[in-house]
Amino acid sequence: MNCIPISTVHSTFVLGCPFVPTGRRLSPRAALSVSTGFSLIELLLVLVIIGIVSALALPNYRQHLQRGQRAEAAAALLEAQHFMARYYSAHGRYDGSAETPSKAPDLPLRLQGIPAGSEPHYLLTLDAATVNSYELKAEPVGTMASDKCGTLTLNQAGLRGLAGSDLNVADCWR
Repeated sequence: MNCIPISTVHSTFVLGCPFVPTGRRLSPRAALSVSTGFSLIELLLVLVIIGIVSALALPNYRQHLQRGQRAEAAAALLEAQHFMARYYSAHGRYDGSAETPSKAPDLPLRLQGIPAGSEPHYLLTLDAATVNSYELKAEPVGTMASDKCGTLTLNQAGLRGLAGSDLNVADCWR
């Protein structure tokens, strides 16, 4: 075994050999008994700690993501409500124009799937449009299909609601 002694201000160390102060060499049997690295128990303890922390953190992280995606759907519903208000101003009714009175308008493409351009988490639809009223729905799909809040709804009067959930409207619309 090639050992290179290194002197520092306080002591001498030997490179390439087990830690030996003052440059002494250990016998081969003593060198084997010197602990280097981690024991199996220490590694298992670290794995258990990582498992416990991830078991606590992962559900909270998923809830945080769902709340953010739900807020994005709520914002899209409000934008669709503005679209419908502009449509009513232009045509005098929600269920179509004077030329085609029973054909409800199509929502803009950017509002039909939220988020636009990727795998949607919510599908927005215009439901039950009449001359003076309508209801917009944001239905969860894909990874949000099992969302506890269910379908978010919004009508012409700005009344927010939920379909398919027993939860409080205020909790799901924040």
